[in-house]
Amino acid sequence: MKIKEIRKWTKKEFEKIHDSIKDKEKLSHYDFLRIRNFKANNFTYENEEHIEKVTEQAFRLAKEDKIKEAVIRLLELNGVAVPMASVILAIKFPDKYAIIDVNVLTALNKDEWLKGNKYMRDPQIYEEYLKLIRKKAKEKGVRLRDYERVLFEGDELKAEAKKGEIKLRK
Repeated sequence: MKIKEIRKWTKKEFEKIHDSIKDKEKLSHYDFLRIRNFKANNFTYENEEHIEKVTEQAFRLAKEDKIKEAVIRLLELNGVAVPMASVILAIKFPDKYAIIDVNVLTALNKDEWLKGNKYMRDPQIYEEYLKLIRKKAKEKGVRLRDYERVLFEGDELKAEAKKGEIKLRK
């Protein structure tokens, strides 16, 4: 993205955010995240065409279950490491992709993937992780996203499920 485009976007986005919060007494969670992302985006030098091109190709690969290739494609975007690539894929395809996270890897006893933060850089680890978690979710008869959440949230989510506060869908 050229500096002129960045400045134009920054000015426009600042004004949009200002207009949305100027009459509020406090920020909502969404407002806070939007402001935080505004600041972060000042350092993300990606133009929209490149983002569209990369994500279109990554989504096509993901649909074909080319896990590693989809992640590698997303890594071409500035600021994207394997965990962020996994979030993008999981939000787009929640029944097929899961978010890789230190809490989930700890619950799976995958210390070798955590050592040196290897999981953050290695698309092969994500592919192995995803195959493992898909298999375990299938064995337990639950949706991939629900199984991942149980691992992420640990005992707290299991307790909520037992109390009937949430239902894990099959």
